[in-house]
Amino acid sequence: MPDIRLAESILALVTTRDRAATTVGDLQEQSETRGAAWFWSGVFRTAASLLWRGFADNALRATGLAFLGVALDGVVAGLCAFLTGIAFLIAAYVTGHAASTNSIPWNIWLVAPTMLASFWIGRLLSRWAIGCELPATVAYIVLAPVVSLLIGLFLPNGPTATQLMPILVAGLAQRLPAIAGAAMARRRQDFKSPVT
Repeated sequence: MPDIRLAESILALVTTRDRAATTVGDLQEQSETRGAAWFWSGVFRTAASLLWRGFADNALRATGLAFLGVALDGVVAGLCAFLTGIAFLIAAYVTGHAASTNSIPWNIWLVAPTMLASFWIGRLLSRWAIGCELPATVAYIVLAPVVSLLIGLFLPNGPTATQLMPILVAGLAQRLPAIAGAAMARRRQDFKSPVT
């Protein structure tokens, strides 16, 4: 038997709770003859369709908010770069030699701020994008690593052609917490107006 509450929660990210409950009820009725795999594929197909429709109906607004998210992402990245420079100097002073970025603590130091900032940006975008919360957030998740990669290509020691795809995938993965931030903000707002 499919988890109805989970399915409703997934669809509630891209539509109203009432519409999500109705859609899940319809899918549940049909899944009795078609099975659980069909039910879940129906949930994800419906969510993707509603997400795309939400973006198409609000493309300019969602894109504008995504660029705002990218700007915030850049401010946080700049601040983190500054703090990382200070941390490297302190580590070099304390240990007497240059710090290595291959250690686990340094990797956490370099990745965690991006993930935390993404969560925060997802919450902000959800508050600012009433009616197109998830489309704006997904646009930010895709746009931020693309912009970072494009900026990196113009730097003197930018990425090589073989590094492009891993950098893009890592950038997307680091910004996935934005969805959790947007979902949390959306739940708290408990919108009454229908979301397209």
